[in-house]
Amino acid sequence: MLNIIRLRLLRLKDDIAVFVLMTAMAFGLTAIFGASFGDFRPSVLIVDEDKSSYSEIFINELKGNNSFNFTDTDMKSAVSEVEEGNVLTALVIGKGFGEDIRSGKKVSLGLMKVKDDTLILTLQKLATGIARKMTGGVRIADITSDFILSRKPGVIPQQAKESAYRSVMDAWEYKRPMAVAGSVVATGADNSYDSRKHSMIGFSVFFSMYTMVFGIGTILSDKQYRTWQRMIISPVSKASILGGSMVVAYLTGAIQIGVLILGGKYLLGIDWGSSIAGVLMVAAAFVFTVTSLGLMLSGIVKTYAQLSAITPVVLTSTSMLGGCMWPLEIVNNKVLLFLAELTPQKWAVQGMESIAARGMGFEAAVFPTLVLLAMGILFFAAGVKVMKFE
Repeated sequence: MLNIIRLRLLRLKDDIAVFVLMTAMAFGLTAIFGASFGDFRPSVLIVDEDKSSYSEIFINELKGNNSFNFTDTDMKSAVSEVEEGNVLTALVIGKGFGEDIRSGKKVSLGLMKVKDDTLILTLQKLATGIARKMTGGVRIADITSDFILSRKPGVIPQQAKESAYRSVMDAWEYKRPMAVAGSVVATGADNSYDSRKHSMIGFSVFFSMYTMVFGIGTILSDKQYRTWQRMIISPVSKASILGGSMVVAYLTGAIQIGVLILGGKYLLGIDWGSSIAGVLMVAAAFVFTVTSLGLMLSGIVKTYAQLSAITPVVLTSTSMLGGCMWPLEIVNNKVLLFLAELTPQKWAVQGMESIAARGMGFEAAVFPTLVLLAMGILFFAAGVKVMKFE
């Protein structure tokens, strides 16, 4: 096997251009997307039909968030802007909003949109959180005003309630009346989204696959130039021939994705989260899976030219399904989501993004790694089955 590994290493100089090109494209596109969307603040229109003091407080709370660019407008202008696609969405505060807050009823907010987006999900969470905080503030103000009236019957009830409410909201804003300590575990999904990190992970996964597939695809070049046949009739076992090819292709892919991860950290300032070991573990399993996929493809096609033709189709389509190009949270089609589960890219992106973008720890990498290893074993078994040793 060592002789086969040595032979494959000597052949790496023919693939160095692919290695460098794919690495540069991953870095370049991540930098471009990061520069384009890093400081982007989507525009959101606010239509206030309630015109109450509570709706005014709600709007001020919204505008205190720097993730969106909020602008007041009327209903007619909002409909026109949303239909033309000039803004992300329009938030409608309907009549009765203040009364619902005051009475503790369920608050309803309108949202005008032409499509679903992760940013809209973020806005919904923001608006819901503010409305709940205001409702809670009113309840606390009611209890406080009742207590004050029981001690000082001469106080005007409405003034006591309004004063208590303002004190509660000020406490939320400046004094933080509650402190919650917690830890994030890999037991549920999070809708948070960092476009720069997702681009880095997605492009690293996508472009590194070409190096791995074409690396193991040198078997087809050996067949074309009759090197494969000479190795088959030599005293070297078939396991050594295949094992040596797999080892070199795996090491090449591992080095490339390692360069992308470390380069993202030190060149682009990507924070890979609290467990770089978990990220690397997912990456290592992913390299094995894709190398095995390349072995299977090399066994199916007959020439290196055919592999060069089919590889972009397979890798691009599965990468799109697997969430390398965009987050799967914006996909609603159940068929597409099911197909995504069958792609290794989906599990690689999920494992890395859970740690890098969602604050999870090493435990978030365990399940995606196991799935990738299972896929890799299936691809490897299929590749060995279809590989022609003659």
